[in-house]
Amino acid sequence: MQSGYLVFLSFFSYFSIGAYAQELNFQREGGIITLYDNQTPRFSYQAKTRSIDGQYPRANYVHPLYGLNEEVLTEDFPADHLHQRGIFWSWHQLYVNQSRIGDPWLCEGLTWVIDTTIVKTHEKSASLRSVVNWLPDNQQVPVLRENVLIRYSKTTPDYYELDFEITLTALVEGLQIGGSEDEKGYGGFSARLNMPKDVQFFSYKGEVMPQKTPVEAGGWVNIKGSFAKGENEQTGIVIMCDPLALKAFRGWILRSGNSMQNPAFPGREPLAIPKEEPLHFKNKLIVYHHDPNHDWIEKQYRIFVDQ
Repeated sequence: MQSGYLVFLSFFSYFSIGAYAQELNFQREGGIITLYDNQTPRFSYQAKTRSIDGQYPRANYVHPLYGLNEEVLTEDFPADHLHQRGIFWSWHQLYVNQSRIGDPWLCEGLTWVIDTTIVKTHEKSASLRSVVNWLPDNQQVPVLRENVLIRYSKTTPDYYELDFEITLTALVEGLQIGGSEDEKGYGGFSARLNMPKDVQFFSYKGEVMPQKTPVEAGGWVNIKGSFAKGENEQTGIVIMCDPLALKAFRGWILRSGNSMQNPAFPGREPLAIPKEEPLHFKNKLIVYHHDPNHDWIEKQYRIFVDQ
């Protein structure tokens, strides 16, 4: 099947080659780019700044993330934490030469400027790439360039996968990022999910109970519950990270409601990103129906780590 190819530039110039003849296709409405699989939405990428009356402005994140039957799995601007947003990756601390210039986690002091977004579709996979500049308020020059790759794949009707690869390149000397400045130390790749009341968390060692501070759960956490309302089959999301590749990995911040899920790094101590050494990390989401068994998740995790 012929591949589809779309390009969205900073002013959303639009080009396509055969995209809509395929089962997988991207569509744009305003500043939202949505992937469809057989006319069923899978995820939307927010490529334009959104806010509430100018407060908590943000871009460069995924929302909505959809279940296999179009159920919305993520939240944006939740009343209890208005700064949290879908699937996102962010930190509280952003320093240049020891001077704090913003709080990206709270959407303060910084604008995410989408320079270029390129999407491609194939028969069973699709990808979205963005180049994003971090522009501090009242400045004309960005301090960091972010390269984002989101890759979708589906092989069975019961689950699909989203792989995220993020590269942060400092454009100035003395740039540092850091998590929350408390014992939790949260920051990095995060998921603000529309949590069901019967949610449970499982890792390689069995059920995991959320705590205030990070818990040790290895490289993956299976979050399952009645995400799909009115259905008997269980819906869930597996979140994966690669602890050995994360600098100063802190463990998992898990919450049964009213917050995000986060494999946290680098913690409360800021991490330097030298201009000549970009920071690269990857994560995976597996969205499923029919709860997969432990061995299957472990197999998928080994593939993820070895890629």
